[in-house]
Amino acid sequence: MTVYNAILQILKRNKGTLLLGLIIMTIITFFYSGALKDSTNELEGAKVAVFDQDDTAISQGLIKQLKGQHELVNLEDSSQKGLDDALYFNQVDYILTIPKDFAKTLEQGELAKVETQTKPGTFTKMLVNTTINHYLNTYLTYQKEMPHLSSAELLNQTAETVEEKGTVHFDQTYHQKRKQIAKGRIFDLLAYGLFMTVFSGYAVINLAFNREHIRKRNSCAPVSRRKLSRYLSIGSLVYSFFCLIIFTVFLLVITKSGFDQLTGYFLLNILAFFCVMVAFSIAATSLVKSEEAISGINNVFIMGSCFVGGIFVPAELMPDIVNKIASFTPTYWFAQNNALIGKTVEFNQSFKDQFLQQTLILLSFAAVFIVLHLITMKEKGGLKTFSKKETVVLEK
Repeated sequence: MTVYNAILQILKRNKGTLLLGLIIMTIITFFYSGALKDSTNELEGAKVAVFDQDDTAISQGLIKQLKGQHELVNLEDSSQKGLDDALYFNQVDYILTIPKDFAKTLEQGELAKVETQTKPGTFTKMLVNTTINHYLNTYLTYQKEMPHLSSAELLNQTAETVEEKGTVHFDQTYHQKRKQIAKGRIFDLLAYGLFMTVFSGYAVINLAFNREHIRKRNSCAPVSRRKLSRYLSIGSLVYSFFCLIIFTVFLLVITKSGFDQLTGYFLLNILAFFCVMVAFSIAATSLVKSEEAISGINNVFIMGSCFVGGIFVPAELMPDIVNKIASFTPTYWFAQNNALIGKTVEFNQSFKDQFLQQTLILLSFAAVFIVLHLITMKEKGGLKTFSKKETVVLEK
């Protein structure tokens, strides 16, 4: 009990550091939870930014049609970085660039191509594409069936036709899928908040007990080194389980998740990633010698893997090279599993196979971290199980 009381006192003394992950995740979670409220809204127009390089009557007619069904947004920064930032910060949902030969191509009876950029994983792309294709196909149909009409008359006929509006209704599957995707994005945040809290707890405990004067004092204690190590492992693991329960219950309440199959798969994914957190924390903290190293690992590995792994920035917005690099981190596969669960309505065998494959990849990271820890302990001489037993025959 003395060892466990010491662990409890160490955690209390460092409660500011340990609560930081929970505080940050709580703030971000409430920001993300707005997507859950919007997931049941009916279909609305998208925020569209248009760059018209052709500037002809046909292109202006298309822009007028878009303005009637969507909200046009002016962007001052037309650089690629500016466009990416506008999409990421929800200034726009869809960016359309009309090329210079747009009208010329249509007048030749061919379907003109436009450049588009949109946020991944949303219905916006299909919605705006439908508006554009409907306008262009209508124009080409009139041009083919009524070749005697002038360009101005073709535009008038097209405008009158596309003015006819209908009503689109979505079944419950559409809203369910949107809500699940939003839940998956919220559960992704555990890769930062919970990971940081678990690792920091392991780190402060190991740093306290590995100080030179504390280590020398413990060597004179009646508790053996093996028992002390076991007590520290149990105490750290209990602390980690406590954090897991607190964080998970918090997210279940925020997302209003029930105990169904969807929640079950989310919990399985969290449990698999929790094994990675613990394994990494054990391996890394056995090498940590200073508090600066703790901050370095939190900022470089944990936060860095969240940025490249699709936690803070969706993987679909990342370049392919970044996604390839991120695939060497467990955070990436945790996010991939959450995305898979979120977009799945029917949990068929195909889903189960992909989920199992990605979960095994996730657990393989935990195995690698444990093996690295065992190798490190062997080199330090801390694992007697790795030492070879030899029988020495003494000669008379």
